[in-house]
Amino acid sequence: MSIHNAEPAILSLATGVPRYGASQEEMLRFFTGAGASSLPADKRARWGARLRHLYASSRISRRYSVLPDYLADDPQNFEFFPRNWRLDPFPSTAERMRVFKTASVDLAERVSRQALDEAGVSTKDVTHIVICTCTGFFAPGPDVELIDRLGLPSSTQRTIIGFMGCHAGFNGLRVSQQISQADPDARVLQVCVELCSLHMQRGTSEAAALANCLFADGCAALIVGRGSEPSHVLGRLSSFASLVETSGADQMAWDIGDTGFEMRLASQVPDTLRRQIAPFVDSLLYRAGMTIEDVAHWGIHPGGPRILTAVAEALGLSTDAVDPSSSVLRDYGNMSSPTIFFILQRVFERAHPGPVVLLGFGPGLTVEGTVLHAVRPQTGHETLVYGKAQ
Repeated sequence: MSIHNAEPAILSLATGVPRYGASQEEMLRFFTGAGASSLPADKRARWGARLRHLYASSRISRRYSVLPDYLADDPQNFEFFPRNWRLDPFPSTAERMRVFKTASVDLAERVSRQALDEAGVSTKDVTHIVICTCTGFFAPGPDVELIDRLGLPSSTQRTIIGFMGCHAGFNGLRVSQQISQADPDARVLQVCVELCSLHMQRGTSEAAALANCLFADGCAALIVGRGSEPSHVLGRLSSFASLVETSGADQMAWDIGDTGFEMRLASQVPDTLRRQIAPFVDSLLYRAGMTIEDVAHWGIHPGGPRILTAVAEALGLSTDAVDPSSSVLRDYGNMSSPTIFFILQRVFERAHPGPVVLLGFGPGLTVEGTVLHAVRPQTGHETLVYGKAQ
C-alpha cells in the first residue's frame, strides 16, 4: 500500500504531566483548609465530613499540578496562593494566565518532542499544528511558541481549538484527519494541554467542591498523517460523530470569572448521558459499518465516576472494558481534553489490534465519538513527569 492510498492514522502518541503529584488525601487536606477558613467554627466539621465523602467516592488516587501549593501543609510554604488559608487576596485571572503562558508551553514542548521522536518524524517535516486547550489563552499563542521552541518550519499551518472542554481532543483529531485526507504528505502535530489546577475556586459551593475534587493538569501530543506500513501506525482513523443536546446546555459549562475559570457540572449529567449514549453509539458504529459486538476496545472520557458508571451501564460494558478509563481517572484525575488520549494510550498498550470506540463529553451538552482501528501495541512507553520517567 502506498502512503498516498493509506488512511489517515495516529503515528505516535505521547503523554505527560507536571512534576507536582499529590495524592487525593493531600488534595483533600488543602481544600479542607481553604474551605474551612471561610466558615464559622460550628460549621467546619460538617464541611470537612462532606468533603471527605466526596473525595472518597471520586475513585481518584493521585493528581498532578504545575503548582506546588497543593502539597504544602502550611500556607507559609505556598508559592502561588497567598500565604494564608483564606487565600486572600485570591489570585486574579490575569495572575493565573501568567502561569499558564509559561507552564503550558513548557509541558507541551516536552511531550511534543516525545511524540515526534516516537513517530520518527523530523521537525522540518511537520506541516500543521493543532492545539486544544480551554484553561488559558494568550497571543501569540502556544502554537507560535511551539513552532519557535521545536524548530518547526515557519510555514507550519496553525489551528487552535479553544474553550471546548473535555471533548476538544475529538475535534482536534477530526481536524487532523481532514488535513491528512486533503494532503497525503501532511504531518500534523496535535497537542492537548490543560492546566485545570490553576482554576481552583475557594468557597463551599457544590460546584466549586466538585471541580476542585476532580480536575488536574496534563498534556498529550500526537502525530497524525498517512502511514502505509503497520509498523509505523498505532491506529487508523475511521469515523466521527457529534451530538449536541441543547436541553442540557446548563448542565456543564465554563465561565471566565475575575478569579479564574469557573466550572459548573450539574448532578443531572450522568442521567442525561445514560439516556443518550446508546443510540448515539449505534449511529456512530453504523457510519463505520459496525455493530457494538464488533468493538474490541473502549475509551470513555471519565468526566467523573458517576458519568463513567452511567455510560458503561447504558452500553452494557464490563469492568474490564472500561479499565483503561477507570485506571486513568484513578492515576491522574480528569485532565480535560488530554484525558481521552491517556486512555487511548492504555488501549494501545493492550496486546491485540481491533476496532476502538472513543467517547467524550463536554459543554453543550455535547457527546463526541470516534472509531479507529488499533493496528499494533505501543510498548515501552512511559508517561513523562516533566521530562522524567514516572
